[in-house]
Formats: sequence, C-alpha cells, structure tokens
Amino acid sequence: MMDKTGESKFFEILNRRASGEISFADFLEELVKIGIYEYEIDVATGQATYKGGETEIKTDPQINLMVSEKFDRNKALAAIANISLHFLDFLQELADAGIKSYSVFIPTKKVEYISINGEVIVDKLKL
Repeated sequence: MMDKTGESKFFEILNRRASGEISFADFLEELVKIGIYEYEIDVATGQATYKGGETEIKTDPQINLMVSEKFDRNKALAAIANISLHFLDFLQELADAGIKSYSVFIPTKKVEYISINGEVIVDKLKL
C-alpha cells in the first residue's frame, strides 16, 4: 500500500504529465520510480487504475463515451496507430472501434487493447 507521501508524489507526476511539463517516456519512468508498473484505462470514462505491488490508485472519470457494440479491428488498428492524438480524442477513436479498455505494462513496454467482444490486440508501447 502506498503511503500519503507516495500518493502525493503520484498525483504530482500525473499533474506534471497533464500540464505537458514531462514527456510520456519521463512520465512512465517516474511512475516506475515510485513503484507503479502498469495501468489500465477504461475507454468509456477515461478513468485510469494505476497498479504496483499492493498499490492500486484510481483517477476520476474524465469523459462519458459510448463504446461501439461492434468491434471493428481495422478501425481499432487505425486508432492505435494514431496514439499521438490528444488523450480524449484517442479514447473516442478507440470507443468508435469497439475497444472497451487497454492496459499498459511499463517494464515490458507492452499495451493490450481489449475489445467489446473480448478480442485482444497487443502492441508495443510507443515512446
């Protein structure tokens, strides 16, 4: 379990990333330094769950999207290729393609996108 100081540091890192003060690569490096090794994003809400050891921290929802009930693999691959979009626009593209969540595994630099029907697309983390 993360103590209050660690949790404070975690939110400081999130805020620095959100403000553009640090790059995505630096963001991931700083997460690892405080013991966070993976996170999952709920595409419909933008809510993130950060995990490491016995620590699990959830952020507040940021959006309310409808995830398509029909998975379109080609649309999903196009959205994934467009990861440089603003975060909420990226989520919209994933939702339109029928992706309900994705998980980032920092040490292995792997991302797993989970479709509405349970199909998994594995991609290399783009830094």
